[in-house]
Amino acid sequence: MNHYDKQILEARQAEKIQRHTTLETGIYVDDELITFEKITLPGTRIQIFLPEHFMPMQDTVRKVKYPSLHAPDVIVTSLDSTVNFGFNVFPVRLDEGGTAAMSSQFQDALQNVNPSIRIRERVDSTVTDKGSEMSWFGFKGYALDGQTCNRMYIIRLAKTALHGVFNCPPRVMDQWEDIVDQCFRSVEETWGGV
Repeated sequence: MNHYDKQILEARQAEKIQRHTTLETGIYVDDELITFEKITLPGTRIQIFLPEHFMPMQDTVRKVKYPSLHAPDVIVTSLDSTVNFGFNVFPVRLDEGGTAAMSSQFQDALQNVNPSIRIRERVDSTVTDKGSEMSWFGFKGYALDGQTCNRMYIIRLAKTALHGVFNCPPRVMDQWEDIVDQCFRSVEETWGGV
């Protein structure tokens, strides 16, 4: 293969990646196109876009990876269990600005349990695509299978608060950061029909 053929192949790959940058078109991670579907979290009216090939984490893996009694109620994971989304729905009605206060409480609790945790990024007040108040923060932590990059989200809904967690290995975090943000921004609560 000559130099020009290689350049043409690289340009085609770059163009293909540029066409896939949203949850609707799919997004490339490690040269694999990840596609997304809107799911309803079990027992709720809360919908979120998540990777189609992710599945509920098996109880045997869950007990090892999340040994705490405070593990998320719902965990979906990649096939190799290294990239995870977790969810809890709190039956509390937050006041305006309440996501930032709850986020700060979670940060304090994490640092009390493990003083080595350093919050590396935080957004105290933003909104989902449907206008729900949202706050989040990121930190590095450790699991049984090594270091993890984590993000924790709090989203104010009509009658509840959604607590979302994301984690993955550090080597892929830069590829997942925008995806995670898009997924949590897609959260909406449906009230029609039933």
